[in-house]
Amino acid sequence: MGLDIRAFFIEEGIDVFSEVCVASLPDADRIDAEQMLSSARSVIVFGKEVPVQAYRMTPREQTRVMLRIAGELDNSAKRLARLLNMDHIPALSIPLYLPVRIQDGRVQGVVRLKNIAQAGGLGSIGKSSVLLSTRYGPRLLLSGVVTSRPVSEQDQGNGTSDRTGNPDPGLCTGCERCINVCPGGAFGPDGVDAFRCRTVRAWIAPPLVPLLKWMLGRQVLLKCAAPLAPWIARMATIRCSLCVMECPLFCGDQC
Repeated sequence: MGLDIRAFFIEEGIDVFSEVCVASLPDADRIDAEQMLSSARSVIVFGKEVPVQAYRMTPREQTRVMLRIAGELDNSAKRLARLLNMDHIPALSIPLYLPVRIQDGRVQGVVRLKNIAQAGGLGSIGKSSVLLSTRYGPRLLLSGVVTSRPVSEQDQGNGTSDRTGNPDPGLCTGCERCINVCPGGAFGPDGVDAFRCRTVRAWIAPPLVPLLKWMLGRQVLLKCAAPLAPWIARMATIRCSLCVMECPLFCGDQC
């Protein structure tokens, strides 16, 4: 008997999950999955809620909560990939930190988890570029596994946020409160510039951005730096979450 994905996620304490057929994805996301795993047939994306109260903590305490949740998700992804491989189903967990890549001047993961989650019915991407969930609003952290496990387009999206199989509709109201509240002016006509985010700018001064982008474009350097990424993340502090907290959907359906 093969691995019971739903039972695995219940045991792991995962709040939402979806299995997404690679063939149903837009070309860019399909190619990303296939470049990561040549035999890719599905992406299993899943997430955990960041509690409302975490955003009302001090920046250091909030960072500690988010890093803990992100670490739990990363560990779940690695365990899932290991179990699938034990079932003779090739699978790779999507990196939590590095490597990443530069696309059109923007930093993104090797597989765009928010896009996969949207395709799998877990929510919709708002103007803030954050995934919006009916139940959790913009407070989901995501992880995932690329696998050769087959899933049909008809069967995908069977682990949505309310566990009913009903995908979330387009949830962003277009109010632009996230854009207007951003102290760094990170939102522009071409999307979100992470290097203008107040949290990122505290660590990377604007004159260093071109050098960092050059480094992010060198996969060899990223692979060498990958083991240091968790240590660097633990030293960082999330200095601003206004774009999330200002969203009218911040509480989801829980407040």
